Formats: sequence, structure tokens, C-alpha cells
Amino acid sequence: MQRDILIVGAGIFGASIAFHLARAGLGERVLLLERGQPAGGATSRAAALLTQVRDDPALIALVQETFRAIATLEDEFAEDVGRRTVGALHAGPATQADALRAIAAHAARFGIAGEWLEGDAARTAVSRRAPWLAPEQAACAVFFPDECFVEPYLLSTAYQRAAGQLGVKLRLDSDVCAIRHADGQTQSVELTDGTLLPASIVINAAGAWANLLSVPLGLPLPMAPVRSQYWISEPAECFPRDGAIVLLPEIRAYARPEVGALLFGVREKTPVAADPRTLPADLAGFVFDPDDAEGWNNLAEGADYLLPYFPRLESLGIAHYITGPSNYTPDGRLILGRHPDIGGLFVATGCNGNGIAFSGGVGRFIADLVCDRPGFLPADLAAGFAPARVGQFDPFSPEFLNACAATRSKKRSG
Repeated sequence: MQRDILIVGAGIFGASIAFHLARAGLGERVLLLERGQPAGGATSRAAALLTQVRDDPALIALVQETFRAIATLEDEFAEDVGRRTVGALHAGPATQADALRAIAAHAARFGIAGEWLEGDAARTAVSRRAPWLAPEQAACAVFFPDECFVEPYLLSTAYQRAAGQLGVKLRLDSDVCAIRHADGQTQSVELTDGTLLPASIVINAAGAWANLLSVPLGLPLPMAPVRSQYWISEPAECFPRDGAIVLLPEIRAYARPEVGALLFGVREKTPVAADPRTLPADLAGFVFDPDDAEGWNNLAEGADYLLPYFPRLESLGIAHYITGPSNYTPDGRLILGRHPDIGGLFVATGCNGNGIAFSGGVGRFIADLVCDRPGFLPADLAAGFAPARVGQFDPFSPEFLNACAATRSKKRSG
């Protein structure tokens, strides 16, 4: 059978799409194309929080599909994705009580189990699950016990291996430079070495580079690669290995345990976007801001917000700084769906810093479209992800890149 369903990019989205297409019985038709190493780009640099509590019902549904996909990988394919179900504390001072109660009520409407904590109960929970957190800054909290994090590389390669068991093939050293079409229908993809691979269906899951393939097809995608960063502390006794994920909505910060240390990120005052035409294929050594290559200036700025919550930060050593490109959109929504004018062409990108959490939902969403079957999202919610929703514009203009960067600075924790 000819492999006529081509997926461009073997990061977390491409791998999940391959898995879901294979689960739909199309594995023998699917070829996953990757120019480097699978999950070697932004995927392996993710903090990988799997948190269901979101403002947008569509995003909640995507994350819940990821939970289902992980359960399938673990139960049916014996895959270990490094899942740690440690729960998540949304915490804040007493002035945040109303906001946190609203979060708890919103989550309950979507069947997300949560426990309201205040006073002694909140202090007890914090001392056990996040003893590094200043007690006076956690006078109230909501604990969601089912929230977790995973190892992003393990999850991505688990999707890929399971897809392989169901017939999907992976082709490495396949650098796609163009998607070809004729008479309104996808025909093939062209590799940089001149090879043409016939295709009736192409799925552009090229991540930060997706616009390089989409713009020539008359479909500028409303996203840009924006610096995503976090820090990992040195190990300390105040960071229990079974500690909870901590989300601090007031300052848009998050943290999770990392082998006896703490992985944390905080709102940036000056987020930075990159022109995707300047991104190298290999992200090793790439820096968004040469004036702050190791993130110290950004950490110093973020410390103004974080120190009242995390006083130990002032004396704690930092062991690692991790950065990579996350695709942010001005409206904070993913980019999922069909090309409006070219049959057989689909797009899956625009993760807004949550690609791991959304991966299972993205895989099912695209598989439903390819199979022309009813989707799991209501039509009005799915419409918000339409790739052509902005119309014609220049996705490489400085103004647009800055608009995408601004989305990150406004992003809520989680």
C-alpha cells in the first residue's frame, strides 16, 4: 500500500497525530517525516505539565484527551511516559480567595476533582506538598489531585513507538522544503535533496518552522516562535520528590519537583519572539537574546514577583537554564484544521507553551478531520482553531512577532 499520508515533523504533535491515525486504522498509509531526531526540537525542552484546569473549555477537552491517550499508551502498549501524578496546588494570599474559589468552581463544572483549602488546612497542605512556599502567601489554595507531569521525550517517543506497532513508518533525514499541489489538491512534498514524495494528505506539524511551508501556499499562520524558558534549582531538602505542582495565578508563575530540586518559571517582563526564517534546524546553542543568553537578566526581573512567594530563591543555586521556541498566537488559541483552498492539507501547531498537555487532543482532532468523522469538540469551539481565521497578513513582520510575544507575557500559569 502506498504511504500517501505524510506528516511533516516528528515532535509531540506529529507523533500524536501518527498514533491517532494508526488507531483509526490508517497506520499502513502513514509516513512520519523528520529532518533531525524525533522530539529533538521544542518537545524535549518542555516543562511538560499536564494540567486540566484552564479558562477555555476547548483547551480543557484537549488536555483530557491527552490523559486518555496516556492511559492507552500505558495500559495497551506498556509504555512508560514518566508520569508523576503529584497533584497541583493553585495558591495565593488571602486577597486571592475569590479568584481561587472561582477557579475551583470552574473546574468542578468540567468534572475536575478539587479540594478547597484555607487557614490551617492550606498551611498544612503547603508545608507537606510545597514547603519552599512562604506560608503567608498561601493562605488559601485549591488542590487538584489528578494533575501530573511527564517526561516530554518519553511521551513523544511512546506515541511514535505505538504508532509504529500499528503500521506507521518513520523516515529520518527528510527535510521538507515545499508542499506541492495542483487543481486544488495536495500532490506531494519536496525534500531539500530534490526528492518528491507523493501524497494525497499532508499534515504540517513542523512546529516553529510551520509557516515556512504554509506561507507559500497562501496560508499565513497566526503564530510566532517565542522564547519559552524555565530554571532548575540545585537540590535542597525543601523540595520533596513527591511535592505538588504549584501554580501561582497572581504572578503567573509555576513550579514542579525535579529529582530533589525545583523546576520553575515566572512571567517575563520582556518576552522575545524570533523570525522563524532565522531559526536553525538544530536548536542546540540557539539563543533568542544574545544580551541575556543564559537568562540571568530575566530571572532577576522575575525575582521581583517570585521572592515574596519563594524567599529561598535569593540564596539558592541554579543548576540549569532551559530555553526553546514555543509557538504563541495573538489570541492564545491553537492552529488546527484544514487549508481552506487545498484539499488534503492540514495544519497542527500554535501550542502556546502547552504542546505536551494538548498533544493527545491535537492528535485526535486531526485524525477526526482526516477520517472525516465527527469531532469530539463542538463545532463552535473547534472553529476557534481555524488556520485561516486571521486572513492574509505578514507573519514575519516585527509588529506581528511582538504581538505573539505579548501573548506569553499575559499567559496564566499552567
